[in-house]
Amino acid sequence: MGPSGCGKTTLLDILADRIGSGTINGEISLNGETRNVKTFRAVSSYVAQEDSLLGSFTVLETLEMAARLSLPNSVTHQAIVDRVQTVIDEMGLRVCEHTLVGDVFRKGISGGQKRRLSIAIELLSDPSILLLDEPTSGLDSASTHNVMQFVSKLCAANTTVICTIHQPSSLVYDMFTNVVILTAGETVYFGPREQTIDHFSASGYQCPMYMNPAEYFISLVNSDFDGHADIKKLVESFKASSIATKIVHKIDADAAEVHNAVPVIPVKPSPLRQFVVLMQRNSLNNVRNPGIYWVRLAMYTVLAFMVGTMYLSTNDEISEEDMIPLLFYVQAFLVFMSVAVLPFFIEQRAVFLRERANSGLNVFSFAISNFIATLPGIFLIALVSTLLVVLLSGLNGFWYFLLNLFLSLVVAESLMHVIGAAVPHYIIGIALGAGIYGMFMLCEGFMVPKDTIPDYWIWAYYIAFHSYSFKSFVYEHFIHVNTPTAKAILARLNLEDVNTPQNMIILACYAVGLELIFTFILYKFHTGRR
Repeated sequence: MGPSGCGKTTLLDILADRIGSGTINGEISLNGETRNVKTFRAVSSYVAQEDSLLGSFTVLETLEMAARLSLPNSVTHQAIVDRVQTVIDEMGLRVCEHTLVGDVFRKGISGGQKRRLSIAIELLSDPSILLLDEPTSGLDSASTHNVMQFVSKLCAANTTVICTIHQPSSLVYDMFTNVVILTAGETVYFGPREQTIDHFSASGYQCPMYMNPAEYFISLVNSDFDGHADIKKLVESFKASSIATKIVHKIDADAAEVHNAVPVIPVKPSPLRQFVVLMQRNSLNNVRNPGIYWVRLAMYTVLAFMVGTMYLSTNDEISEEDMIPLLFYVQAFLVFMSVAVLPFFIEQRAVFLRERANSGLNVFSFAISNFIATLPGIFLIALVSTLLVVLLSGLNGFWYFLLNLFLSLVVAESLMHVIGAAVPHYIIGIALGAGIYGMFMLCEGFMVPKDTIPDYWIWAYYIAFHSYSFKSFVYEHFIHVNTPTAKAILARLNLEDVNTPQNMIILACYAVGLELIFTFILYKFHTGRR
């Protein structure tokens, strides 16, 4: 423990192999031998400061799916059920096992229960070492005490727990066995908790009788404010203390006893099993979370109905020229609304990061299942929009219209996946996505026909998937209109000979290409290490 910025989380991340940048000096040993990362991952679990959970599932469902994603194929279904039930009892989650985790749309379990659920997920693999980054962050005093009580029970069951904590109450502080007090990356104390008061007293800093010792020690080493102790003196005092000497001897003695320990090789579930579980989870999440598709479907339905009735086929005032803006609107704006998926994908990305770092989630299983699970929702949106727009406005080429809109929405969704994987926050992603769509809309051939686009911008016409979709929309409607005006429109836009099947293949290739880029970004940059 220690003041903000003292290096608590950095030290914990180094111990957990969560640091991938910078220079790390020194040695990390496990059972007296240089840490083998694979062995360490097999015997340890890490719980981050933020709870990364999907709000659409109950506590029981969350744990069952986490178990199926992390435990090897050799573990039977009944063994998984038994392990989940054991963990539920260990973490005191029985009272809320059938309650939704909850999100912005639905009320769910409390903050303390979410913390215990996050810990419970990592206990499914029965780790020997559990690392917790500020497990009480954001909790009230009662929830904090409750969570730490369950953590102390894990220690009693022979689990080594290393946790960072900012400012524990005296009740929580008394639960600790050993304490490390840090300031500015320096060790001020490392040893038994019950000896801290005597040690600081010997250094000239007596804890007041009725003051929480944890608060007093943190105030001593907090160099951001006046009244702190002589940090250099405290650091040197600890180095010269008998407590430091005993700790070193104890480490050496323990290491000598287990020097020939056999490395533990982690056994992960197969990529196929992970794919099946992820398909089930993603599909259920898409159905249960109203923000992913249902809200969008309502918006698309209203807009498609307005478009269809605005260009109603019985309206004699609508000319053939007027149909071009209709087709542009359908292609451009309906595709543009795909940016609405970004906040929900960022939420799923956080869960993916946790699962990949702790249980070795297969990136390809995640990417493929995520892509396939989106298709039914996108198809439903495309079908409803097509029915309303085409049937009400009297457009030609129903089936090509449906296929074109479906593939355009799939490409847009895949582009949002790439952006969601590449940016740190969904607000940046929405701004970036809007900018890209704005450029594509300008260059797709409606506002400025292809033949009149300046040479220095023509590249944008070819990379914009809007271009292939828009010209197919226009061609498939006007090619079936046997009037001089229709032929003149196709001639003016240079769309007299459009290969629609080829354009559909191009759109499909765009979707696959973007998903490959998305997978590469996840594989290369989202490893759980920072």
